[in-house]
Amino acid sequence: MKPYFAVAALGCILCAAPVQAVDIVFDYRYDSAGFFTTERRAVLDGVARLFSDNLTDSLSAIQPGPDELFVARIYNPLDPLNSSIVVDNLTVPADQIRIFVGAYDFGGQTLGVGGPGFHSLGGSQAFVNQVESRGQPGALFNPATDFAPWGGTITFGSQISWYADSDLSTVESFGGQFDLYTVAVHETAHVLGIGTADSWFAQVVGDTFTGTLATSINGGIAPALRSDGSDAHFASTLTGHVNGAGQVPLLSPFIPPGTRRYMTDLDWAALDDIGWQVASLQATIPAPVPEPGTWALLAGGLLLVGVSARRRT
Repeated sequence: MKPYFAVAALGCILCAAPVQAVDIVFDYRYDSAGFFTTERRAVLDGVARLFSDNLTDSLSAIQPGPDELFVARIYNPLDPLNSSIVVDNLTVPADQIRIFVGAYDFGGQTLGVGGPGFHSLGGSQAFVNQVESRGQPGALFNPATDFAPWGGTITFGSQISWYADSDLSTVESFGGQFDLYTVAVHETAHVLGIGTADSWFAQVVGDTFTGTLATSINGGIAPALRSDGSDAHFASTLTGHVNGAGQVPLLSPFIPPGTRRYMTDLDWAALDDIGWQVASLQATIPAPVPEPGTWALLAGGLLLVGVSARRRT
């Protein structure tokens, strides 16, 4: 009987339903200048997988019926500081967050701007609540305890010298350039509510963020925010941790050239505090995508175990 039990257990592990996860999708439809090369898109694919792997929320779809209205608006990805645009006929599948990206010459050293989208609604109260909360009741509370956007925008500085390497497991020297992965993760966290969500500002007291988990990670002291009136970033004097090593929180306002930074435990804790279900406080880069041959070997290994067990029985 022991061989049979071993096969059954392994089979259950492989066949179990996948863990629920948020699906981050970057949308390039406004990239009229071709800023997003193959390498840069590969980097953003990695950013999407990082958050999709680590956020396990379940978000309801946004699909208006005949008597319902959903008009999505975003800051123009090609000029986010001066204009907004309507995204025509947008529907959002369950669990998806759609982020429209573009590039703009900000001048100076502004690396990027990112934040959630907004919308106009019409229809029943049930439909309005569904869009506003996407099935997360805390997003409707006053004060809000959760955040579930349909999407948003990120605009990268077109004037910046970017480092973009699709192999996120290694970091070569790139002195004088800015790391696209670092900035994209930072701005995606803003789309997801750090410094932008009602559930974030509900926990801002003075120049501190009083979220329970972030405070615990920070030694029991509410983490300080950058004192600039925006309450959108952690202070650069804080220290978070990445796999045991100290690092300035990624959601601090300054990212130096020639450096890769990761989400620290403090950054992930802040996402947890504003309502996201965070699987790990130590996620830094996405897991590699298995090659098709890897799946074939795994399936072949399971078959061999089964045959061996039948022979012993």
